[in-house]
Amino acid sequence: MKFAVIDIECTGGTFGAERIIDVAIFVLENGEVVDQLVSLVNPEKGIDPYVTKLTGITNKMVRTAPKFYELAKRVVKITEDCTFVAHNISFDYRVFQQEFESMGFDYHRATLDTIPYCERIFPEWENYGLKTVSKELGLVNSARHRAEGDARLTLELLKILLEKDREAYLNKVHVSKEASVRKNPFKLQVKNMQNKVGIYYIYNEEGEAIYVGSSKDLQNSINRHFVADNKVALALQREAATLDVEELGNQAIAEVLVRSTLDKHRPVYNTSKKKHFLNFGIFIDTKKGAEVDHVRIFPVRHKVPDFYFEGPKTIYPWLQKVMMSEGLDPFTFLLDRDREHYFKHTQNLQWKAKVKCIGMSTLRSYMLPQEAVLVGPGRKSTEQSAIIIENFRVLGYTYFYLATDSTNVAQLKKRMVHLESDAYTVGIMQHYLQLGYLKVLG
Repeated sequence: MKFAVIDIECTGGTFGAERIIDVAIFVLENGEVVDQLVSLVNPEKGIDPYVTKLTGITNKMVRTAPKFYELAKRVVKITEDCTFVAHNISFDYRVFQQEFESMGFDYHRATLDTIPYCERIFPEWENYGLKTVSKELGLVNSARHRAEGDARLTLELLKILLEKDREAYLNKVHVSKEASVRKNPFKLQVKNMQNKVGIYYIYNEEGEAIYVGSSKDLQNSINRHFVADNKVALALQREAATLDVEELGNQAIAEVLVRSTLDKHRPVYNTSKKKHFLNFGIFIDTKKGAEVDHVRIFPVRHKVPDFYFEGPKTIYPWLQKVMMSEGLDPFTFLLDRDREHYFKHTQNLQWKAKVKCIGMSTLRSYMLPQEAVLVGPGRKSTEQSAIIIENFRVLGYTYFYLATDSTNVAQLKKRMVHLESDAYTVGIMQHYLQLGYLKVLG
């Protein structure tokens, strides 16, 4: 089996208009590099100053470099019968296909993204960027943000992943030639959906929804289904017949709606372990009544928590705010195993403990305002979304034009689409409110 491990640097600029300025390809066969291509590329357009600052590649450096069409024949030959490997395949493979399309040539290869592969082998890492890979595995990147340096690092990472996971190497990494050349049936349908926020539904020939997803970049997310090469992705590609897209413009609304859709319909190919955006929770034993004298923090698996959060970096600062404001003692309100994580993820603040327990309703009041309209991005630049909060509960959402529409709450409520105000919905709104993505109107 042969792998073409690839990295590129690009001009930057508008999505879909980037051009390659630096390319590195290393062909791995039986654990050895058997061929390679490393070259600067003349993009025939200017390089974004940010890219020059990041990579050190200037317009002068690429002026005499070969143009991509001059390298294209070599690229086709060196990657023939190879699996195209990259760290974040959706970017490198997409730009490669753009370059070939500009010459009227369809470029298709089997693909392997080392990011999800890395996530499966090293699930405990906080992130999976190449900088983290280098640090965690003790690998040296001699030229960060240059194609050769990043490709060599990805090559060494791939070797480690394959060595650690022989079963995946034999059964999951390999992709058939037929699957590798399948075209994306929705490519034209999504060509103008870059950076659009919403939900998408993939249906089979019988009209059944086989996959439902939310995204802040609909084009990229939908296209990724057709460059992935794992067994589930290949099966979805074979069944995908039609696509519907619901543009919502707001990430918070999209996260809530996609979760309720998944829970209700359970599409067959939504099999990811990370089912939902918020995967950590606060669990409370309320058998003794409405007073809470301690909390437990766990990843969300089977049981439903009382409060949802993205992870430790958001859950523990929120708890510190509650305990400090209410005069609770962290040494009694948190269990021993949670206390260590609490001190790791919070500032060293001290206060005088005054109470031993707190009402459940008081805890909930720290999630959202009692009465508010939360505003955020809408579907157009002239539009905003409005999420109505009443008695600490999420009622629903609507849209309005700042220049012309009234923001009278009674009128907004008449137009709103109802949302179920469960713990997950409240957690989503609280998360985006804390990020500043949503703001309180007025």
